Amino acid sequence: MLGRRDPQQSLFSAQNLPHRVPADSFYGRMAAVSSVLFQDDDLKELYDPSIGRPSIPPSLMSGVLLLQFHDDVSDEEAVQRLQFDLRWQVALNLPTDFPGFDPSSLTYFRQRLIEHHQERYAFDRFVSVGREAGFSPDRVTLLTDTTRTKGAGAVMDTYTLLRKGIRKLLKQLGYAAAGKQRGLSPETQRLIATYVEQDRKAKLDWSAPQQRAAQLQVLFQDAEAALELATEQIDDADVRATGWLLVKIMGDDIEPNDQGQPQIAAGTAPDRIISITEPEMRHGRKSSAQRFDGFKAAVTTEQSSEMILDIQ
Repeated sequence: MLGRRDPQQSLFSAQNLPHRVPADSFYGRMAAVSSVLFQDDDLKELYDPSIGRPSIPPSLMSGVLLLQFHDDVSDEEAVQRLQFDLRWQVALNLPTDFPGFDPSSLTYFRQRLIEHHQERYAFDRFVSVGREAGFSPDRVTLLTDTTRTKGAGAVMDTYTLLRKGIRKLLKQLGYAAAGKQRGLSPETQRLIATYVEQDRKAKLDWSAPQQRAAQLQVLFQDAEAALELATEQIDDADVRATGWLLVKIMGDDIEPNDQGQPQIAAGTAPDRIISITEPEMRHGRKSSAQRFDGFKAAVTTEQSSEMILDIQ
């Protein structure tokens, strides 16, 4: 159920108490428009209208996400700043004795935004309201920088990528439905039993190179068989997308050995897929010593006001 912010200000509101947060800082600008920046009703479709306990107000959560991105802090650190950082309390018009909430609430809120295609809400509102408030000059100097953002998908090895990819493709072809499993060839029935009716790695000694090589050959052949089945539904956009994903994994991670058998490719292919659940995730590096798994975001900032004007 949708929770709403109380319009009546607390006697201990940070904005009403003496503070030294500069008015021309990011926090000061958020404070200046805090009454109109985020509205709970803007995101009411994220919540059931009558069932459940009232949520943490989405207007507050949106502000937290914006500050969290600006300061590049974790969920746990964000909640601590709500409780102890006067800049955040001023920006969000919170009382100085704000009790905070469980950091996992931010994870659930982000998931709701993604499910309802509202993940840009906080950013787009700040840009729109900030322009109306005159935060950006008529002539601007733009600075663009890239930053890393962590992905939520599990990073998978080649064997798991192939197995999960085959499973996903077979399920999109409808083979999880009992009615679809009648009158099938023994080979197709085996694929269903191996990849649809269960979801676990093969039982073998993974420290033994010969057993790993044999399993890779099985997975490669089964992937080819699943792709052959997919040609029957090639007009389905989801089937095509998953089929392309599986083909890319095979091309990036596998190469033929001297005998023409599949083997793990040497090195790492550019733009290599690392997760079936989040196929856009990639390996990246902040520096030569720091690797991360996730995404790169391009952030465009107006130089004089430090306002973020675009995120890609």
